[in-house]
Amino acid sequence: MQAEKDILDFIVIGAQKAGTTSLFQYLRHHPEVSLPDGKEVPYFSHDTAYARGWTAYMRNLACNGERDVADPVRKWGTVTPHYMVGGVYQSTGDAAVKDNYDERTVPSRIHECLPNVRLIAILRDPVERAVSHHRMAVMTGRERRSFDDAIGELLRPDALQRSRRYPQETMGYIAWGEYGRILAGYFDLFPREQLLVVFTDELERAPAKLLGRIQEFIGVRADFEPPNLGERYRVGATERGFSWISPSSWISPTSPLSPQGAQRALGRNIVARAVWRAMPEAHRLRLSRPYERVARRAARRNRRSAPNQVGTNAEPSLETLARLREHYAQDATQLAVLLGATPSWQAPGGPETTER
Repeated sequence: MQAEKDILDFIVIGAQKAGTTSLFQYLRHHPEVSLPDGKEVPYFSHDTAYARGWTAYMRNLACNGERDVADPVRKWGTVTPHYMVGGVYQSTGDAAVKDNYDERTVPSRIHECLPNVRLIAILRDPVERAVSHHRMAVMTGRERRSFDDAIGELLRPDALQRSRRYPQETMGYIAWGEYGRILAGYFDLFPREQLLVVFTDELERAPAKLLGRIQEFIGVRADFEPPNLGERYRVGATERGFSWISPSSWISPTSPLSPQGAQRALGRNIVARAVWRAMPEAHRLRLSRPYERVARRAARRNRRSAPNQVGTNAEPSLETLARLREHYAQDATQLAVLLGATPSWQAPGGPETTER
């Protein structure tokens, strides 16, 4: 389907692990909003997509979006936290080109293409965000260091400089929470009235009020409340998710290819359940024993391939958390100047401990 519209009206730019998935799930119910089927459909932060051009990108959004996504009357948007990692997330240029990327690159690309777009940033206490980011990386098998070890390495000046210039998932625990540095690129290019900055604790404490502000900001009916309002998404996940592009997840319990996944799928099928119940007990045993052997082998393989969960998932030390808070103090001052207000986690009585 050819897109009838060639602009985006709004973008939720991040931050990662700050509630963007919940915002996506709430906004997609609004009758005046069009979002793609999936969150994180990046363009400006990925050189390969950017090289294909804007027309191809918008056509892809229209073809893969929800019903009526191509309705030009609706407000079109995306929820793309890659736009707040402080640089180009996936770059394909030579070293000289990559060295020129910084926190202004993505905002500049957005401004050049969409000078009137409305931008929404949702920010979480950066220390809590770092802990949650690390936990996700452990769960997906990308990280084998403990939080303390990873932060100790990333706080080195050379590592900090590299993580800011060359965004990578397991190097971004600290750098992606430097909101003052990252948002400065947006505030330099866009008028203040096109930027809305909100906080995760607002979303948790008063979701209807915050969603109303966001909806009013993007120009749709502000009093609409989606049926899933208040439901939290991707919070505290402990089981590794299945992904077709990650072969190591194909035998995880959530995979439809695993014995556990197959069992769950059959259990949800009314006909399969009826056939199983009608089967003689001896036949059930004959069929279930090979399955149990396969399931045990898959479980052993998962345990062998998993990282050292005890060490990797060790609770962050108070010393490491204190070092992180000290690191973010200067950035929080820069952020407060940009916003004209103190970030919620810097308010008196702010967090002393970090929930995972």
